[in-house]
Amino acid sequence: MLIAAYVRGTISKKEHDELDAWVAASDDNLRMFERLTDEKNLEEAVKWMETVQTEKALLDKTSHIPFTKPSPRRLWSRVMPYGIAASVIIIVGLFVLKPFSKKGSKDPGIVIANPADITPGGNKAYLTLADGRKIVLDSAANGVLASEGGVGISKVDGQIIYAGGQSELGITLYNTVNTPKGGQYRLTLSDGSNVWLNAASSIHYPVTFSGNERVVTILGEAYFEVAKNAAKPFRVKVNDAVVEVLGTHFAINAYPDEPIMRTILKKGSVKVSNNKKGAILKPGQEAQLNQQGDIAIVSANLDEALAWKNGKFLFDHAPIENIMRQAARWYDAEIVYENKPTDLFTAEVSRDVPVSKLLRYLELTNQVHFKIENKKIIVSK
Repeated sequence: MLIAAYVRGTISKKEHDELDAWVAASDDNLRMFERLTDEKNLEEAVKWMETVQTEKALLDKTSHIPFTKPSPRRLWSRVMPYGIAASVIIIVGLFVLKPFSKKGSKDPGIVIANPADITPGGNKAYLTLADGRKIVLDSAANGVLASEGGVGISKVDGQIIYAGGQSELGITLYNTVNTPKGGQYRLTLSDGSNVWLNAASSIHYPVTFSGNERVVTILGEAYFEVAKNAAKPFRVKVNDAVVEVLGTHFAINAYPDEPIMRTILKKGSVKVSNNKKGAILKPGQEAQLNQQGDIAIVSANLDEALAWKNGKFLFDHAPIENIMRQAARWYDAEIVYENKPTDLFTAEVSRDVPVSKLLRYLELTNQVHFKIENKKIIVSK
């Protein structure tokens, strides 16, 4: 049994991955895991097992005594302990042979100062038009939102779509989409390129692309699926860097509170450059640009880097700071460290869940603990 192996500390990495996937599959699985690994439950079940062993020995010695049918009340009182202990009996059986050690064990439950949980983010953003008007996209109805120089701007099921030819005004008009903390949004640019914006991000772009290039500017994090057009290279400006493509799928993470800017290539080819140097990426690689302007090319963990776009949190041996920065942006929460764990964490959780579930899952490692106070998450070892 995987849970028994986990409690005894004999679980293999493969088994741990299987257990992680099972725990993350549903709230019922998570609750069962917490119940089966709770120290109090285990100790009570051990005591019950010892009682069973004593009763069995007594019954063996008195087996010659004629059996008397118990009353319904007596029968119920004897059945109940078996029903209660059934969920932990396999684990308890192991501990009869190997006593449970309290060393290093902690109650995995979360202390929630405020019963009101922090709900997850969703499709929230606002669109700023060329004339300065702002449209709150999450409350706007589906349909045509505006027309900019003859180009129609529509909302369709949580997505902004630009449709039309060249601007009738003969000048370049710019729009901006901003997502708040706890928001995300998708838009289709006039050239057919698709852009996904993560929380606390923005993109500034022309209503239509004129001239011999397509240029947009972003802050925060975005994923691009660029429409091919060899005659018009697509360029993304972010801080002091430029990412240039012809047609490809890639992501950029350039939040101000992140130590490095990351460009992750899924498909095609991109060039990342700044005032100092440039580098060309192949699929499966990422460029890391530090604050000194140095560029390093490393292998990318595509599943982890693009998990947000696919509706998940995915952490692969990540420091707690990395995890909590993502949580802060998605749940619009403040993070406070009482003391900071130095362990690395691996987890996969849907972004649709309230923050308590993400935190409970991390707490199962017994390496980190949390308190929730209104919109504040307090982290401790």
